[in-house]
Amino acid sequence: MSSHPSIDAATLLARWQSEGHLAAEAAPKVAAAIAAAVRDAEPPIYLKILTAVGTAVATAFFLGFLGVSGLISFDKGSSLMVWAAIFLAMGIGLALSLRAAAPGLGRDFAAQSAFVALALGKVLAVGGAAQIWGFDKTGVVTATLLVVTILTYPVSGSSLDRLLSPYAVAGSALFDLTRSGGDLTAGLTLYHLVATAVAGGLLLSHRVPAGLRPVGLAALAAMGTVVCLIASGHDFGIWVTRQPIDVRPIEAILTLSLIGTVAWVAGGFERLARPPLAAATVAAVALGFAGAPGLIFALIVLLVGHARHDVPMRVVGILALPAFLVLWYYGRDMSFLQKSAALVGSGALLLAARGVMARQGWDREEAP
Repeated sequence: MSSHPSIDAATLLARWQSEGHLAAEAAPKVAAAIAAAVRDAEPPIYLKILTAVGTAVATAFFLGFLGVSGLISFDKGSSLMVWAAIFLAMGIGLALSLRAAAPGLGRDFAAQSAFVALALGKVLAVGGAAQIWGFDKTGVVTATLLVVTILTYPVSGSSLDRLLSPYAVAGSALFDLTRSGGDLTAGLTLYHLVATAVAGGLLLSHRVPAGLRPVGLAALAAMGTVVCLIASGHDFGIWVTRQPIDVRPIEAILTLSLIGTVAWVAGGFERLARPPLAAATVAAVALGFAGAPGLIFALIVLLVGHARHDVPMRVVGILALPAFLVLWYYGRDMSFLQKSAALVGSGALLLAARGVMARQGWDREEAP
């Protein structure tokens, strides 16, 4: 049971006014903001997963119904674009109506219907554009997804839709990049650098509006997609990209990103000179030289999730650590005996590091 005293919103506002932190004329706006935050509170992660599954099932079945009934000709791009506009308009209208709706089952049903309508409109828009300009033409799907995302993002009330739509754009752009036939090392490095800049700019600053946070998460997921591609092994990378990739620039970006994240959590780069943070910096550089991009990315996600008190992000980081560790050892060009020795040595090194941390008091938050 928590020992902290509870306080309601009215008492909090009254105390702020009595202590001079809040002007009387600003109190109604603050009260309205608090009410809106309660009304639009983020649902638990399991409800988001159920919503995503339900939307995917509803979209698939509705598309099947449209195809079987003959209401839509999937061979005509113009017909698909017309129906896409209809569903997008329906989804936008439902999403706008939610802003004045009272919490309850009706609002939840309208929110789910808006999510499904927007998903149907985006799928049909992509299909129509591909029919008109060609399935094999590079950039058609990406450009279409970008346009419909820009149109629907400001009005969409679903944080899940705001996450999946930008990630779909990023994923489509990555697919186009891997099939472009150009210098993939330079292209993939630039792609990862842009994703890193967007994720850092939108997730690490507390001044960024909350509505843009899903874009930052989508950029972080795009980073993770690139990391999965290069961490899954040399053979898999060539199979996907049709050419070898020099992963060293991306590993350097990840290493600098991890050091920057440590500095951000610590409160500034000048604090990296302190013994525990200096050791963390050295460890980050060592991981970079060891060619472990997956482990570096997992640590970045874990640190950001911990600093922002984001439980789902922390869980993703915790689960990603052993997964990328297995991939790293699997990809080493060593015999099983050598890999076993490396595992034993790594475990001994980690235990020794843990002992040093406990001895120096670095594992306690109140340590100087």
